[in-house]
Amino acid sequence: MRRVIIGLATSGVSEDRQKVPSNLDGSYPAIDVEERTYLDGESVHFGTAAGRIDTQETDVHIDERGIHTERVEGREVNVTDFICDPAAGWVGVDSSNGDWLFETLMGVWNANILRCKLDVTAFAKHVDDQDGNCWQIGYKHDLDDDDDDGQAKSGTMFHRDAHFGAGSGQYTQFGYSYLFDDQFVRGTVAQSGYVAEFNADNPEFFARWLKEEILPFCSVDEPPQTTISEVRR
Repeated sequence: MRRVIIGLATSGVSEDRQKVPSNLDGSYPAIDVEERTYLDGESVHFGTAAGRIDTQETDVHIDERGIHTERVEGREVNVTDFICDPAAGWVGVDSSNGDWLFETLMGVWNANILRCKLDVTAFAKHVDDQDGNCWQIGYKHDLDDDDDDGQAKSGTMFHRDAHFGAGSGQYTQFGYSYLFDDQFVRGTVAQSGYVAEFNADNPEFFARWLKEEILPFCSVDEPPQTTISEVRR
């Protein structure tokens, strides 16, 4: 299984900066990286990175007057697995706390990197067009949606109740299964830019699937989200 939160470079990465430097000298950020060729001579970089991040904790004091709390700032080391394609300008980290790596790579790539938004409804239609299956749906219906019935609502459906076209408004999460390049893929995606592929142990395959199947539906700006009523037309 591979899971990522995707960040996208907002501009192209020049050829001389298409790299992820290794650093194992004991300082932070530390990066242990491997590179493999996967698409038309392009390279995918993957590995593990460790960096210091800011934290906030609650300090508790108890005396005869009561219980008192205050926020205390601190630092801790975060470790994240990552995968990226510098030439294509995307990077994925395995947790939201790992997005500090976006900032680290900004200096390397000389490009701003922002967490993406994923048009889940459009991706769901793409899966359905390929005769794929759905096993989970999360949806949100806003008051200003075209098919509004006067109430904002959201919900989640699983398995037998989950099928493309179920729910209303916009999909916020979608569990998919279909064939990609004659290989079975199954997992879940979310509007927040979270992507999980349960069967992708091979980093080259996962990177190619992300580039061809997921990135076309990603944006670093607030994208115009496709609604269920639009894809039913």
